Amino acid sequence: MKAKVLLLFISFACASAAYSFGQIDCATSKKLVCEFPVSATTLAANTIGNASGSFGTVFGLAETATRPFDASIATQLTQLPIPSATIGVVSLRNKGSDVPVPFDNLGPILTDRPDTVGKQHLFLGFSYQHFNFNSLDGQHLGSLPAGFTFSQISPSNSNDTQTFYGAESNNVSFKLDQYVWVLTYGITKTTDLSVVVPINSVNLGVISSNFQAAVFDSAAKQYTNLSPAATTQVVASGSASGAGDVTVNFKRLLVGADGGRPAIAIGATLRFPTGDALNYLGSGALGGSAYGLFESRRPLAPHLKVSYQWNSNSQVLDLQQPKYLRLPGGLQYAAGFDYKLIRQVTVAADFLGSQFINTPSFALSTAPLNPAPTGSNGGNGINQNFTTVTGLNNTYTTANFSAGLKWAPIRHVLVYGNMLKQLNNVGLRSNIVPLVGIAFKR
Repeated sequence: MKAKVLLLFISFACASAAYSFGQIDCATSKKLVCEFPVSATTLAANTIGNASGSFGTVFGLAETATRPFDASIATQLTQLPIPSATIGVVSLRNKGSDVPVPFDNLGPILTDRPDTVGKQHLFLGFSYQHFNFNSLDGQHLGSLPAGFTFSQISPSNSNDTQTFYGAESNNVSFKLDQYVWVLTYGITKTTDLSVVVPINSVNLGVISSNFQAAVFDSAAKQYTNLSPAATTQVVASGSASGAGDVTVNFKRLLVGADGGRPAIAIGATLRFPTGDALNYLGSGALGGSAYGLFESRRPLAPHLKVSYQWNSNSQVLDLQQPKYLRLPGGLQYAAGFDYKLIRQVTVAADFLGSQFINTPSFALSTAPLNPAPTGSNGGNGINQNFTTVTGLNNTYTTANFSAGLKWAPIRHVLVYGNMLKQLNNVGLRSNIVPLVGIAFKR
């Protein structure tokens, strides 16, 4: 029996078992969703209890534990900040004068501005940012627990119920490098059409250890410790790269085309699920948003963006069932200022928020085993308390602070750098995110 439980945990870390009527076969697939985390209890049933009929039941428990990880990755990819798609070249008209005054403020970095590029003008931008994720819903990825329990009827005694408990600790390394191309074309003086193409590179590594396993036999009324050796470790890793989800952005300037100080624009985006979601390169969902932009064109220029995002269903949230779950969306905002230090240099800062409505969240639940283990060493070395992952849906908003510089070394060319820091510990959280980019307008 111990050999079977050890195989259970090895399968959990390496994701090497399949759900026969599922949408992805992790026995043969090399997708990153088959590295971690893939249904510990499904694998348990496949290893120990497949013949008992508990296969489908325990899979539901497994998805409860794994969905927050996958959901956080998919939703993160729908709301990663994209640099502004305009270079700040605007002519202002002061009251009582017909002579235009150049507005040399280069604008924000991670917040688009209302200004458009102009009829038949072209903007091309390229940026790079690096994400090194460190926690999930407040739980550090270096010690991410996983726990499950399920019951089955003994194959040899229909009156005997066996209840299995399993737990492990996982050191997860998850890094994302994103290269973003932005192409904007001025359809009219006040209307822009942009295409955003991200190229993503993902690296995922998992070291699983501290395995705990036990079974309670109702006929014998006793526990059996099935834990492998304390030094057992299982290592899994994988990487993937390729195009992410392509976004089309439509923006129209409503106020400010006449050179006035205030500028207001509205717009909408449509995101296509072109990235490989099962390799964490895309969200796997069609998405869209509607937004409004405001700017006051002054040396210290405040700006504001408010948007709301919708998403369709994504397989990442429901790996094995043909009826997928809806990817969370919600309200997004960015508020800050940009300030012209000198003619060629602007500093920009923002507070950015992204709301995730009714999102699967990672939560731990600890309870004593019932009945309590008895005997020496606290019950034959079996932990008195058992921790499981509780799949609760939660609505939360990530809060980030962004600061950076824009520099125009020559006409029509812009170079910029930025740092992004998440201020609260919710969702999938990264270390400080560096960004560098270059842009050109013709």
